[in-house]
Amino acid sequence: MAGTGGHPVRTVIVVLVVLGCGLLFWLLRYPCVPGRARFTFSFGTEERAARRALSDARGERRSAYDKARRSEADAERRWSERVAPYRKRVQELQAARAALPKPGQGQAVRPKRWLPPLELHQHVLLFMTKEASDGAERPSVDERLPLAGIAVEFGHTRDNVHIRVTRPDGTCRTEHYPRDREVAAYDLVEDIRNQVLRHEEFLRRREAREAELVAEIKRAEADLAQAGEAARPELDTVREAARTRRARADALLRAARDGWKKDAGGLRPWR
Repeated sequence: MAGTGGHPVRTVIVVLVVLGCGLLFWLLRYPCVPGRARFTFSFGTEERAARRALSDARGERRSAYDKARRSEADAERRWSERVAPYRKRVQELQAARAALPKPGQGQAVRPKRWLPPLELHQHVLLFMTKEASDGAERPSVDERLPLAGIAVEFGHTRDNVHIRVTRPDGTCRTEHYPRDREVAAYDLVEDIRNQVLRHEEFLRRREAREAELVAEIKRAEADLAQAGEAARPELDTVREAARTRRARADALLRAARDGWKKDAGGLRPWR
């Protein structure tokens, strides 16, 4: 029974808080000194006219800002639509350049003709380790040599044959094989030489295509910039009109605030 009166008390407190907040909001919108409070609270003709003038100025400002925002948004949309095809063209060309094939390792080239430790692929020549290590199924890569710029030679002596690979920097690496592998070694040298030519042709085609795309991208970017500049005067005009509209509305509201302060003899409204 002792707590039955708690709910009505809380209700009263909530109501008072709500009323207090409402009163504070009203006073912030229509401030005044105590001697001129009738302008804030009275419903006389003069007081209503004073409050209406300030309220109308606020409404005009909201409307002006909304119209300015919508006009700018429409102008920006039209500008974006005009430059969109040019921007799309630039993006397509950039994507085509990024999608150019890159000379990684590539597929194995005639693996049945490989001679350990040499393994030939589309874009690299691998020198493998002599033996697999740490339980691996096959030997690991000892050297990965891109095919561009390498030279390969077949040679033989009375006791063995060899394959000598000369790197682009002039250093060499030679692998020796028994005489009974002479034909196999010669065939592998032939495969490596042929694949070097294919790889270098691949690089030339890729470089040529990339140069074409770079030039096309530059032209497309220039077209995009030109289209943007051609459409910009309309956008700038709309933006300037929007700035003027907002400035005029701000000036009207400032005048209304000044008028309220003078008529009501109080403070200038905060908004």
